Amino acid sequence: MMTPVYLAFDTGAQSCSVALLKEGGAPYSLTKTMRRGQAEALLPMIDDLVRQQGLEMTHISHIAVTTGPGSFAGVRVGIAAARGLALALSVPAIGFTTFETLAFAARTLVEQETTDQPVLVALAARGDQLYCQSFDEKGQSISAPALSELEDIAALYADWRGGIIGSGAEKLAMRIPHARMMVAPEGLAAALVHLVAQTVTAQTVTVQTGRREHDALPSPFYLRPPDAKQSTRPGLTRLDPS
Repeated sequence: MMTPVYLAFDTGAQSCSVALLKEGGAPYSLTKTMRRGQAEALLPMIDDLVRQQGLEMTHISHIAVTTGPGSFAGVRVGIAAARGLALALSVPAIGFTTFETLAFAARTLVEQETTDQPVLVALAARGDQLYCQSFDEKGQSISAPALSELEDIAALYADWRGGIIGSGAEKLAMRIPHARMMVAPEGLAAALVHLVAQTVTAQTVTVQTGRREHDALPSPFYLRPPDAKQSTRPGLTRLDPS
C-alpha cells in the first residue's frame, strides 16, 4: 500500500493557501495573500508545491478543502477545484467548514503548547454582524453555527472563558472580559492538512451535517439566506448547510 499523501487548500479567506503532508513526514505549505484571483493562483500553487517535494499528482491520496463560511466566490473556487481533482485522480475529496478548521488550528498550530480550553470561532460578516460557533477543548462543536449582531453575540457569550479565533475575534474579545484572543494563521491550509490526516486516520469524516463517507463530494456552506434560518435563541440566526 502506498503511503498516504494529503493535499489541502483554502480559498475562502483573504488568501490562497495550499499544504501537502506525506504520512510520517513534515507538512509543507504555500500561502499568498489576495482578495481576488484565487481561481488563477490555486492550481499553479498546487503544482509548484507537489513538484517541490519530488511528487506527482498521482501520489495524492486525499484532498481536503474548506467549504465556508468565507468569500462567496472563493469558496466556490476551492470546492470546484477539489471536486475536479478528486474525480480526475479517483481520490476522496473531504470538506471541512472554516469553523472546524480554525477550531483545530487554535488547538494545534496557533499555540505551540497544548490548548486545553474551549474555542469560540468568530468570523466577520457584513456591518457589525458575526458568524460564530463554539467548540470544546477536544474540538467537538458545542453550538450550531450562528449569525447575529456583534452585541448580541457578546451578550450571549459574556461569561465565555476560553479562546476566541477568527477574523471577528478582536472585536468580540474586547467585549468579553475573560476570553483570550488567539491570532489565526495567515493561511488555513496548514491546519487543514493536519485535520484531514487525523480524521482519515480515525476513519471518520465530520462535515456540515454529521458524518459522510470518504467519497462524498464537499458542498459549500454559505453565510447568507437561504442557508440562514431563525434560531430558537433570541437575536441569533442559525446557519444550516444547503
